[in-house]
Amino acid sequence: MGDHSAETTTQVQFPNRAALRTAVQTAIPAFVGLLLILPPILQTIVDGFGQHLPAGLTLWLAGAAATITAASATIARISAIPGVIEWTRKYLPFLAPDTK
Repeated sequence: MGDHSAETTTQVQFPNRAALRTAVQTAIPAFVGLLLILPPILQTIVDGFGQHLPAGLTLWLAGAAATITAASATIARISAIPGVIEWTRKYLPFLAPDTK
């Protein structure tokens, strides 16, 4: 294997790609879970009380999924900064992108 450093990790070479990958990896379960799985479960619960889900709930859940996705992409982008990688190696080596 080659000699790896913070400057040659793919996160540093392509930080926007790393952020985009993370966004896609997070968006899929966030939107599926919050928009497809959760509403029928909530509706079943409120049906027991003779109620209906609020009209704006789906929009709110979509906003929550978008916020979760954006936050994860931002964290991934920040994590690709060389100084952050060095700090992670020193204080949280189990989260470092390499084993230096």
